[in-house]
Amino acid sequence: MPAFQHAGYPTVNRAKEKGSVVEPSLPGTPSAGAANAVPHLDATLDQIADGLVLIDREWRYTYLNRAAERYMRLTSEQIVGKTLWELSPDAATNDFGEPLRRAMDDGEVTYVRAYHSTLKLWLETRTYPTVDGIAVHMRDVSDIERQQRELDEAIQRALRMNSLLDISNEAFITEDLDFRVTYWNNGAEQIYGWTKEEAAGRDIRDLIYDDATRFEEAAAALAATGRWTGELQQRSKDGRHIIVACRWQAITDENGKPTSYFAVNSDVTALREQQEQQNRARRLESLGTLAGGIAHDLNNVLTPVLMSVQLLRTVESARERTELLDGMQAAVTRGAEMISQVLSFARGVKGARDAVHASDLIDELSKLTLAVLPKSIELDIDHTAVSPMLGDATQILQVLVNLVTNARDAMAEGGILRIRVREHEVSPSAAMPAMVAPGRYVAITIEDSGSGMNAEVQSQIFDPFFTTKGPGEGTGLGLASSLAIARSHGGLLSVESEPGAGSRFTLFIPALDATAAGEPKTVHADHVPVQGQGELVLVIDDEASIRSIVCQILNRNGYRAVQAENGRDALALLATRGDEVRLVFTDLMMPVMDGAATIAFLREHHPGVAIVASSGLASAAAVDRAQEAGVRHVLSKPFTAETLLRAIRDALGE
Repeated sequence: MPAFQHAGYPTVNRAKEKGSVVEPSLPGTPSAGAANAVPHLDATLDQIADGLVLIDREWRYTYLNRAAERYMRLTSEQIVGKTLWELSPDAATNDFGEPLRRAMDDGEVTYVRAYHSTLKLWLETRTYPTVDGIAVHMRDVSDIERQQRELDEAIQRALRMNSLLDISNEAFITEDLDFRVTYWNNGAEQIYGWTKEEAAGRDIRDLIYDDATRFEEAAAALAATGRWTGELQQRSKDGRHIIVACRWQAITDENGKPTSYFAVNSDVTALREQQEQQNRARRLESLGTLAGGIAHDLNNVLTPVLMSVQLLRTVESARERTELLDGMQAAVTRGAEMISQVLSFARGVKGARDAVHASDLIDELSKLTLAVLPKSIELDIDHTAVSPMLGDATQILQVLVNLVTNARDAMAEGGILRIRVREHEVSPSAAMPAMVAPGRYVAITIEDSGSGMNAEVQSQIFDPFFTTKGPGEGTGLGLASSLAIARSHGGLLSVESEPGAGSRFTLFIPALDATAAGEPKTVHADHVPVQGQGELVLVIDDEASIRSIVCQILNRNGYRAVQAENGRDALALLATRGDEVRLVFTDLMMPVMDGAATIAFLREHHPGVAIVASSGLASAAAVDRAQEAGVRHVLSKPFTAETLLRAIRDALGE
């Protein structure tokens, strides 16, 4: 119990001030009439768990029960008769002094709950004024205070944890056993779009799932084991489908019985898309490497077949036989086109880079398009004057033909095919793919009013060999090779489509300044025959069939031809006939001594000899080495007799 310093709180005897004749009883000396009741009252008060203390107006202790003795750690004999300030010198300054004074002097019932530093207890005291002084009821609330402090600390921790959870980008969600939301942090709002108020109390299955089948499987595993991890497809408020990595945990009571569920969900949609793009790139790289090797061998096979057919066609006049030869040539040409499409996305393919005018390409495209479009499709072409492009005219035309062909197939019941040409400026801050550099582009758009595509089909259309057409109707290489061509030009091929609303493909190719463009590169071929004047041509190729047919073509067209199997054999022949040889026609990829090494030797030791190169796979490194050595004519196999003769005539003329 607290005690007061006498100087701080002077004693007041109200009975004497009012002139009362009643003399207060001395401490410990009850009246005779109450003598029998006191022992029973003491016994009763000693059974109470709370402390009870009586203090007279002289601030002397006159009574305390057993609980009060325990609180004060003294017996009644040690306390009764002593004053408050004797036992508690700090009573005048602690939290209990003022309430005791008001009860004693002003007759108020006072209450206080505070920590008593002397008794080392949290006490709750209620003081009542009496005739002789005051009665103080004391209760030890240390356990209650400790529990309250623990609760307050837990609340503060929860608040801090809630703040931390709201900082996180992950969704932290708690649900009851019926999977109704009971907690929803800011991360969940960001991922799903639903606010805390909107999500509270909602069934999680209705809130973020289109199909709850996979959720029910995961929920069953959670109920069986108490935890589950995995990925699920979920839905945001705006209807977007997202891929979410989930880590779920059951929260249990002291008996191990689940009371709720706690979920940590992470949006991994962008990560999975990036991984899919990387996997797709690796598949394309592997496919390109494989395709390049196969294409090289196929081109070496097709080259003598194509040239032999053309050679036979020149000497055959019978209609039935010429028709057979025409069919064979068409089949070989079709096979060569398929190989060319494979090579378009194979690594290392490099085409010419010249000034190309879009108007020339569109004119040529319209001629080709009109020949293949049914009458049920209306062609609408609009191309304004734009800057020339930097690229390979043949490759760009190939892309446009592929796009027009796909548009035609998408409009089986007819429709409108629109072709538009515009200039497009890409600023450094534009939201374009990282592979597209800022600058000016020529944008060629092919738009159809056909069946359109859904998002799933759009995500796969640029994959090699993916096609929506039936067996025998398409290879699935058209868009894959078109995308590769666009990228090899430093451009882009984009697509916009919706089911039933048609498709719009736009090809972006870097533009050139008109003053720097020069003459445009055309896609037309000059069909005037080219004859030799008896020049000696050295043919170098490791394929005997190619050497033989090339020599036959040359011999039939006014040239003289000799042959060598590789660069080393060619050097031996040049050692004896070097002064006669006017031109060397060499393959770039050969064993023993390849074409690049042979060209380097010729440039050093026979600088006056013209050179034409060929390759079954025009790898970038080989073409670069040939062009760096001054070789301007590099033919891709299979080539026609006319292409061969024109390249030889141009090289000799230079």
